[in-house]
Amino acid sequence: MMEGRAEMKYAVPVERRAAILEAARGHIVPDAHADDLRAALPGLVGPDGEPPRGYRVSSVYFDTPTLHGYTERLERQRVRNRLRVRAYGWPGQPAPVFLEAKRKCGPRVIKHRADLGDAREWESHPSARPWQALCAGALPESPAARWVEAVDGPGMEPVCRVAYVRETWCHGTARLTMDHAVGAGLANDARDLRGPTPESLIPDGWMVLELKFDADEPAWMRGLVRALQLCAEPVSKFALGVMVLHRGARPAERRLLTPPSILRAAWGRTLP
Repeated sequence: MMEGRAEMKYAVPVERRAAILEAARGHIVPDAHADDLRAALPGLVGPDGEPPRGYRVSSVYFDTPTLHGYTERLERQRVRNRLRVRAYGWPGQPAPVFLEAKRKCGPRVIKHRADLGDAREWESHPSARPWQALCAGALPESPAARWVEAVDGPGMEPVCRVAYVRETWCHGTARLTMDHAVGAGLANDARDLRGPTPESLIPDGWMVLELKFDADEPAWMRGLVRALQLCAEPVSKFALGVMVLHRGARPAERRLLTPPSILRAAWGRTLP
């Protein structure tokens, strides 16, 4: 069996959402742990008129002062590593929080995570490095242990916070997700996990579709991609966030990091 999970990404106009769900009809069900998203995504309905379901995803990403991880993405290195703290849920509400290590090799991703408890405890912790206390003694046999050491290592610091509203649909272990309102904000402290994200990373009217599966791509996913003539493309929310917040949105880097489908649609117009 191939190691890791495949994650295929597509930037698509929100107006194609109904066609995506129709093409997947009969194969997917909403995530049983997801919340009602009518307030966050007004006007969107499911294939049978049900409200969209999912959750808010908030991540603080770590990198070196020289932005080594960002440079790896800019240079399109095939193997890349990412460290982040991630919470699911809305500000002020109880929500799980994890320290995650993500290793990407081509289209496949290997993730290790350490459970840090509730986001409210993380956000109110007296230490600026709360993982030292929340992970103490909990991970001696876990593959995530070395990533806890890595984020504690010299030179690693929070560089940006990324948040979005994610619709999530399931078929066994396969996932179809659609990310809306993708934004970024500065993160000077890793505890500031669910703060504001004023910088838009994906233009209004667009969303990020992800198809995720463990081994072979399910036939219904292949059929969906073929029927809607979708083309997988790189979409790095981390890199887009760093570019906007730390690189002055340099035109050459913006063009390199913007999903090609958005570039084609914006041809002749100025990107936000």
